[in-house]
Amino acid sequence: MDVQAIIGECLQLWRDPYPHLARLRPAGEKPVAVFCSYTPEEILHAAGLTPVRLMGAVRTITYADAHLQSYCCSLARTDLDMALAGELDYLEGAVFVQTCDTMMRLSDIWRRNTEFPFHGDMVLPIRMGEETSLPFLVEEVRRFRHSVEEFTGETIWDDALEESIHIYNRNRRLADRLYKLRATHPGVIDGLSATACLAAGFWMRREKHNELLHELLEGLDTGKSQADGRTPLLVSGSVCTTPDLMELLLELGADVVDDDLCSGHRYFDNYVDEADSPEEALAGRMWGRVNCPAKHQCIEDRVEHLLRQVQDSGAAGVVFYLQSFCEPHLFDVPYLRERLQDELEVPSLVLESELQSFSRGQMRTRLQAFIETISGI
Repeated sequence: MDVQAIIGECLQLWRDPYPHLARLRPAGEKPVAVFCSYTPEEILHAAGLTPVRLMGAVRTITYADAHLQSYCCSLARTDLDMALAGELDYLEGAVFVQTCDTMMRLSDIWRRNTEFPFHGDMVLPIRMGEETSLPFLVEEVRRFRHSVEEFTGETIWDDALEESIHIYNRNRRLADRLYKLRATHPGVIDGLSATACLAAGFWMRREKHNELLHELLEGLDTGKSQADGRTPLLVSGSVCTTPDLMELLLELGADVVDDDLCSGHRYFDNYVDEADSPEEALAGRMWGRVNCPAKHQCIEDRVEHLLRQVQDSGAAGVVFYLQSFCEPHLFDVPYLRERLQDELEVPSLVLESELQSFSRGQMRTRLQAFIETISGI
């Protein structure tokens, strides 16, 4: 398959993954929904299950409003709505990581109002990255492993888990190579295409995604690298649920050269130490990675990480792309914007998106004004 065919397939999957997910079970796979990049997917993979990420859908809420308030984020509301409507019945179940208040409550609501065979929970310590929290996290990974074993009725052997860790680490290395190409070889692949090829892995076995990324990287012609004159931007936030934002940026003469998204760079950030025992290694990766704003971390750590990303990528501006009512991210934004401006003189724009009332026209107007300001038009 040539490069454009791979990119086209990944874009189609990103726009609407659900028909593809419905075909996994007839093909012999056992899909389990995950909602968060902190999920230790390697454990599910080693048990013969296929982790698939739910990232909401642009739809009118029919059932979920009876269970979740309208000020809860649209990701939780639309995912729950699909489950209650019977549109996700092909799933074996779901795994909930207790990060924000909405996801903690969604777990309880999902358990009481759906009939999926498997329901998993991961409880993370509030203060990630501190020495006192690591032993707790190791025990939580161990507990989650046992819950998966109880569901499948089979032991997850260490060698199987080590193999899954190796497969996922290779996926992270391939994703890292793909992302770095945008800065080291401008014009070889745009942000929309790179992000689509990463996102496609959320809905397939990691072995298949590794093959796809390897074929893509081998097919890209890095010898034709040249600046294309687009305004380089970095996108920061939680989840980029659809390609609309990056498609609009390309239309307006800009491109995403890096991101700080939990469905992007933060998803593959940090490797699992393959020299350590599997449970300690999985816990260590979660504990040592760049934190989600829903977890406590010194604000300086997040600022320094974002400033480095902007400098390394050469981004001329930052777009904070947030889900409406996502308080953990919204709380951080004022300070992040201030430091970007004071230390790097990099301007930023805050966009909020809600899947029930998505307005492409309004987003286009604001992005166009922002890009023109950076370009001095």
